[in-house]
Amino acid sequence: MESFCLNSRIVENEKEFLIQTANDVKEGVIRATLFVDGELLDASVLPHSEDITEDEILNLVKTAHGDKKSELEYLLKSYKEIIEKGRSEEMYHLGTALFCKRMYPEARELFRCAIKLKHDYHEAHFYLSQTELAMNNIEEAVKAAGKSVELKPEYADYRNNLGEAYLESESCKRAVIEFEEAIKKNVYYADAYFNLALAYIVNAVKKEDFGMYSDLTARCMDLLEKAVLINPDYHSTTYNEAFSALSSGDLTRAYKLFRSVRVEKNERQRQEKAAYFHRFLIYTDWLSEHNIADRIALLERRLNKNPDYADLYFELGNCYLHQAKFGWQKGMEYLKKALSINNKLRKAQRALELSEEHYLKLTDAISDISEKEV
Repeated sequence: MESFCLNSRIVENEKEFLIQTANDVKEGVIRATLFVDGELLDASVLPHSEDITEDEILNLVKTAHGDKKSELEYLLKSYKEIIEKGRSEEMYHLGTALFCKRMYPEARELFRCAIKLKHDYHEAHFYLSQTELAMNNIEEAVKAAGKSVELKPEYADYRNNLGEAYLESESCKRAVIEFEEAIKKNVYYADAYFNLALAYIVNAVKKEDFGMYSDLTARCMDLLEKAVLINPDYHSTTYNEAFSALSSGDLTRAYKLFRSVRVEKNERQRQEKAAYFHRFLIYTDWLSEHNIADRIALLERRLNKNPDYADLYFELGNCYLHQAKFGWQKGMEYLKKALSINNKLRKAQRALELSEEHYLKLTDAISDISEKEV
């Protein structure tokens, strides 16, 4: 089987983006990767059957490459337009999409602009903090995380995020307080249990607070076991090595390995959260029925883990309304087909008239809901 490879370069704001797509003959997949100034930003993998022909492989490579290139071009184009429009909701949603694509400088600018327009935009503060952390701007991350907690102190995610920011600033005691608050808000919060164990380990390594030394190993093991029980994604070969290092008292090595476990888990989540791009699509003309179905599935999985998050229910409801719109369109198409066969079928004529009338109302309602700011 021949190997095909396509490359495209896009230069924007003194940055060079490279899209590279090729078929991996050995693994039987198509890989589409995105680089900026030589650094890997995003990658997608498309498996294919073993009995596929070379022509079909080439077509798949071309399609995957075109999709990746179109997506990047649309994101860059949208970035410019949304900054000019000055609509905080669109800024936030595009910012989350760019954050998940590792386009951190652009995401940060969008979150900052959204906050300027709406000072109490807690979601934007929350994501700004994560973006600053990803860029290793620890002080700014703590500031943004603190603001999100100030606005919504009852949100476990915001507490955990502030704890992570404090942990990166080596403020272990403050980090512990936030992780414990996150657990109080959500006793099934795996990330907070895992991070709390990390905070205790870091504290012991840095020797910040001797009051947190008691029963260190047993306490951390208990927290880590809870994290894995709630979220098995934490369990890996690296986790087993880290757990052994903790058991033997090698705290420095344990901390390094447990951080690797968290990085691996977060990367898997990042790839899944690339579906946030689909969330942004709700506010554009790019939305497809497949996009919305994927988004619904992702939101339902998240709600299984976080059943008390009103914002997730709101977004899921919004997605189902969009899905209903696609269903309504299909219904009208079939009514038109019925009339093309028999244009005297009165029940089809009446159904089409009513459906067209209500479709306009449905479309207006969905558009209005989507454009409303949180």
